[in-house]
Amino acid sequence: MNPDSLPQGDELPWYRYPFLWLAILLPATSVVGGLTLLYIAIVNADTPVVDEWYKEGRAINRSVEQERLAARLGIRLELAQVGAGIQARLSSEAGIPMPDTLNISLRHPTLPERDVTLALEHIEGTLYRSDGTLPHDGRRAATVTASGDHWRLYQTVMAQGDNLILGKTATP
Repeated sequence: MNPDSLPQGDELPWYRYPFLWLAILLPATSVVGGLTLLYIAIVNADTPVVDEWYKEGRAINRSVEQERLAARLGIRLELAQVGAGIQARLSSEAGIPMPDTLNISLRHPTLPERDVTLALEHIEGTLYRSDGTLPHDGRRAATVTASGDHWRLYQTVMAQGDNLILGKTATP
């Protein structure tokens, strides 16, 4: 080709064409947006719920076994508000030895400040006593463990009034 045969006229350099910049701007914007999102994802990464998930899973299996043992033993716990304290009566169809302490956790489903944790001391026979108050209303996830962690009661209860019954229900 002969340079004289090319059309002569108002030829602009390449960087003076606005549609070219539009064609470059669209992919460049998506690259910058993607890098920004990558930065945000790395900086605000969620932490794992449980770091040692395998051990936590084994603990869940162990607690299920403890709950099954409590069901086989027919364990029942009746809690009552007596004055400024809580009195409990522990019974079992299998006649288990009475543990020295009972740890009770009554967790509110949404408000952790309304959770109640109790440590009941063995008084005599099947009776236990502790200071504190029972929740008077609402649903609670109740967990009862005995000293030694051999059995465990876990169930959802509706707190109404001054009494709670956990475990094996009485048959009429």
